[in-house]
Amino acid sequence: MTLFLKNNKIKNNIELVSIHIPKTAGTSFRNFLKEIYGQENAVRFDINITTKGIDLENNEFTQNKLPRNIKVIHGHFYYTDLIEQVDLKENTPVITWLREPSERVISNYYYLEKRLKEELGEEKKELNILSKMQKSLIEYARNEISRNRMSKFLNGLPLGSMFFVGIYEHYEKDMQDLAKMLNIKNYPVFQHNITGIKRQVDSGILEEIKQLNTKDYDIYNKGLEIRKARRGKMGLI
Repeated sequence: MTLFLKNNKIKNNIELVSIHIPKTAGTSFRNFLKEIYGQENAVRFDINITTKGIDLENNEFTQNKLPRNIKVIHGHFYYTDLIEQVDLKENTPVITWLREPSERVISNYYYLEKRLKEELGEEKKELNILSKMQKSLIEYARNEISRNRMSKFLNGLPLGSMFFVGIYEHYEKDMQDLAKMLNIKNYPVFQHNITGIKRQVDSGILEEIKQLNTKDYDIYNKGLEIRKARRGKMGLI
């Protein structure tokens, strides 16, 4: 797989960057971006956290320039990986959404469990592979890759320097704020990609998950402060 060196960054016409941290209403927001900017102009753009390989609309991308029509990228990538591989213009607006850290971890775990069941089709095939290989919630949460994921995605990018920080728990109101900031009067509202019902988690496990994600709580609380200040300036408090 081809990787891009710092002196050979991908050229582009990007005008807006949306960092999709898993389980923060990113799919709904991607649909919003595509409706506003155009299906061909707002694209899914992912960078693998291990290989650093790039996927564009779920296809491997190895070129040194993005198509001219692409104005908005949205996807799973660490900010540090993005600026290492993509020649972003100075002060390119960056958007992200945050979520209460423990709830994000729990939602991510059950989403992955659901996807695994669907891929294996155990009920139809009468298999029990999942029960043999599946990690418990706390085992998943203790894994280093599952800890402080919001912090990892946004490392190197001060929250206060971002164009917009949305809060998952206030999605509809924050979408209204963003629409005003982008001078968009009419916009579609897409349903959250909700992973079933809210799960009841043992208080001891929940407390450990919180302790495993202290950096994410720092970022989340900062995001709430930024939201409060933003809405104060907009006269919405």
